[in-house]
Amino acid sequence: MLGSILRRGISHGYAVYSDITSWHADTWTNVKPGSIYHALNKLESQGMIKSINSEVNVKLGPSRKEYTVTKKGETEFEALLESALVSIDIQQFSAGVAFMDMLPRQKVIALLQQRRTEIEKSISFLRSLPTEERPPKPSMHPELVGIWVGYVENELATTERILAHVQAGKYVFKSEEEE
Repeated sequence: MLGSILRRGISHGYAVYSDITSWHADTWTNVKPGSIYHALNKLESQGMIKSINSEVNVKLGPSRKEYTVTKKGETEFEALLESALVSIDIQQFSAGVAFMDMLPRQKVIALLQQRRTEIEKSISFLRSLPTEERPPKPSMHPELVGIWVGYVENELATTERILAHVQAGKYVFKSEEEE
């Protein structure tokens, strides 16, 4: 939500809804289009966004409520974004990748390198787990451990691919638009 409003500068609820549905964000985040207005009210009550009256009247009716992100909201968005880019959770990481261009390139590189290091530690840990062909506990089943090793190795490969693209200059990041 904060990312949608930040991208637009000023936005109203339906525009946020349109962004989230057009981005199919419900498939890669836990944001659901039906909860947008509730979330906007919550963000406003927390001081993350503030409402302003629209200059545009719709069908001669009352002005619609538009929002802008406050400094507190910008700080929270950046913290959430940084956390998402190092997260092992696929939905959080996906949201981080979707908005990574809103951070400086070097910050994104450092965060992806940090994620890579944590994933490498996870792979080492998983490979060290004891397994048995006839396991006394489910956690010792070689297929179960193999599933997790494969999943985490894929996360490592994905992180390395994205990191290489960022380092190679594939995307435009915050403050690079002016250059």
